[in-house]
Amino acid sequence: MSEPLRPSDPSSVGGFRLLRRLGAGGMGVVYLGRSETGALAAVKVIRAEGATDDDFRTRFARESELAGRVDSPWVVPVLGADATARDPWPATAFVAGPALAEAVRDHGPLPTAAVRVLGSLLGEALAGVHAAGLVHRDVKPGNVLLAVNGPRLIGLSADLVPMVRACLAKEPADRPAVARLRTEFGEFTTGTWLPEGLPALVADRATGVLDLPVPEPTALSVADTGAEPSRRRLLIASAAVGVSAVGGGTAWWRWGRNGAPTAGKRRLPTRTVALLGDLSTAVVQAQVRGARLAVAEHNSGSDRAFDLALRTADDRDTAAGSTAAAGRLVAAPEVYAVIGGGTNAAVPAAVPVCTEAGVCLLITRADTDAIDVTNTTSSLILRSTRTPGPGSLVKYLNRVVKPARTVVVHDLTDAEEGEATLRAITVYRTLEVGTVHAAEVAKGDGFTDVAHDLAAHPDTAVIFAGGIPDRAAACAEALTAAGHRGVRGGDEHILGTSFLKAGTGWWISTGCCDAATDPRTRAFAAAYRSRYRAAPPPWAAEAYDAVRYAARGLAAPGGDERVALRAELLREPWQGITRRYSYESQTQYLETGRDGGWFLYRVDGAKARFVARHDDIGKNLQRSSGAPSPVSAPTGSRSGVPLGHQSSWPGSDS
Repeated sequence: MSEPLRPSDPSSVGGFRLLRRLGAGGMGVVYLGRSETGALAAVKVIRAEGATDDDFRTRFARESELAGRVDSPWVVPVLGADATARDPWPATAFVAGPALAEAVRDHGPLPTAAVRVLGSLLGEALAGVHAAGLVHRDVKPGNVLLAVNGPRLIGLSADLVPMVRACLAKEPADRPAVARLRTEFGEFTTGTWLPEGLPALVADRATGVLDLPVPEPTALSVADTGAEPSRRRLLIASAAVGVSAVGGGTAWWRWGRNGAPTAGKRRLPTRTVALLGDLSTAVVQAQVRGARLAVAEHNSGSDRAFDLALRTADDRDTAAGSTAAAGRLVAAPEVYAVIGGGTNAAVPAAVPVCTEAGVCLLITRADTDAIDVTNTTSSLILRSTRTPGPGSLVKYLNRVVKPARTVVVHDLTDAEEGEATLRAITVYRTLEVGTVHAAEVAKGDGFTDVAHDLAAHPDTAVIFAGGIPDRAAACAEALTAAGHRGVRGGDEHILGTSFLKAGTGWWISTGCCDAATDPRTRAFAAAYRSRYRAAPPPWAAEAYDAVRYAARGLAAPGGDERVALRAELLREPWQGITRRYSYESQTQYLETGRDGGWFLYRVDGAKARFVARHDDIGKNLQRSSGAPSPVSAPTGSRSGVPLGHQSSWPGSDS
C-alpha cells in the first residue's frame, strides 16, 4: 500500500505533514499527508522538470480551481493545490480503500447489488463534476476507490448492459438523467454494499493509517530541565483524575469558588477555551456552568503544565450572530478551542469561520446534517447527528420489544426534519425485526387517517419522523383516540411542552445524558450540586466533557498549538463521563457503537425521564423489566431530572 519516506523526500508540502509514500510515476510522487486540522490527504508532488511549460501551470491552476468547486459526496474533494510552487502539487482527501481494478483482480467480479450502487452513485458523482464545469476524461477502474462509507464511480455487470448502453447513446438527449439512474439502480445502503472480503480489506488499510505516528515538527525545541512537568506526565495525571471522577471520588471539586487556580505557586501559561451559544437561554447557561467545573478541576491539579480559562460569546441563536461571535473569538490568539453549544440554527455558521482560522470547534449539541462533513473542517461533533436516526429507540425495538410490525409516520409539514429517521429505518434497515412500513402525512393534515389504519393492528410499533412538538402531540392524541396499544417513539426534537403533555408512554432517543441520575456521572452531579445548589440540567455534563477533552489534547505532546489540537484529539479514543470519544478514520464521525452518546428516555408525567444508556438497552433494561408496555414504566427505570419540563429540555428550539 505504501512505503516509508526517503531521505530525499520533503517533510511537508503546503501545510501537509508527509507520512508515507503512496506511489510514484513519471510525473512525480504521491504522498500520504496530514493537514493541520488532522485530515488525511493524498498529496501529489509534480516534478519541476515536468512543469516547465507555462501553459501546463496555467492549465493546472485553472483545473485545480474548478475541481475545488465540485460538491459531491462521491467525488474525492480537493483540499488544496499550488501551481506556482517549484514542484506544483494538488492534495485530495485520502480514501483508505482499494481501487476497483484491484478489488476485481483480487476478489473477482462484484455482485449485482454492489454494481447497482456503483451505477447509481456514478450518476451523482458525474453530475457534481459537470456542474463545476469539468469533464472527468479518465473514468476507469483504477480511478474508482472503494470505501466502507461508499464507493467512488462505477464498475460494470452483464445484467446492467441495457442501462450502460443507454448511458453511451450517441445523442445526449437519449441518455438517462441522474434521477432515472437512481430509480433504476436503487438506493445506496452504507455498511452492506461491499461484497464479502472487501470490508475486511478496507478496515485493514484504515487501521494501518490510524497506526501511523503524528510526525514531530521539524523545529528545535528546548530540552526539559525538570522545572516544568513533562506533557506526558501531565497526560497520565489527567487520565487519573478522569478515572477518579467517573469512579465517584470527591476531592477534585474542592476548589476556590471563583474557579481560579488554588494549587502551586508557579506562574503558568494560560490556554483559553471559549463557549459559543445563546447566553440568554437556560441550556447554554447550563453548559457554561458545566464548563466552569471542568476549568476549575483542571486548575486544581498540582502538576498541570498550563492553566485553563473560560470565555463566553453570545451568538443570539442566529447564523449572523454565530459568524460574528466566532470571528471575534478566533481573532484572539489566546483562544485555543471553541465549544459550539448552540442550536442547529446557529452552529453551522461558525464552522467555516473556525476552519479558516485553524481553531478546533467542538460541537456539543447541534445535530443537523449541515455539519456532517467534518473531515475537511476544523470541527469535531461530540454527539451523533440525525443521519443514523433515533439510535436508542431503534435498539430498544430490536432488543427488547421486537415488534412484528412497525410504521414510520413521516410528517411532511417539516419533511426534511424526518427524512433522516425515515431513511435510516426504511433504506438502511437499522430496524432488524418484523416488517417496516412508511405512512406519509401531508403538510398541515391531521393524523386521524393514519391512526384509523392502525386500528386493525393496534400492537404495531410507531416511530414519528418529524421535529415539530405540536405535530408529534397531535399524532400522539390521534393514536390514543384510536385505541393504539403499541410502542411509540421519536427523537429529542419533539420534546416540547405540548408533546410532553400528550406523549405519555413515548420512548425518546436523545444525545444528552441525564447527569443527575446516571450512575456514571455521580461525581459530576455531586460537584454541580455543591457549587450551584441545584441538580445538573441537560447538556451541562456534555460541556464539562468538552472542556476536559480539549485540555487532554492541549496536554498531549505536540498538541499545545491551536492548529494542532484537532489532530491530537483524533489520535486515540478518550472516555468522558457522558460518552466515549472515538472517531471513524475517514469520515471522522463520532463512533456510536460503543458508549457513543445515545440515551433512552420515556415520557411520564409531562416529563422525559432517563431510562438507560444505549449500551445497556437489552441488558440491564431487559433483565429488570422484561418487555415493558408503552403505558407503565419499566421496573428498572429511574425518575430523574425532567428533560422537558418547560424550557429545561431544548428539543424544540434546535
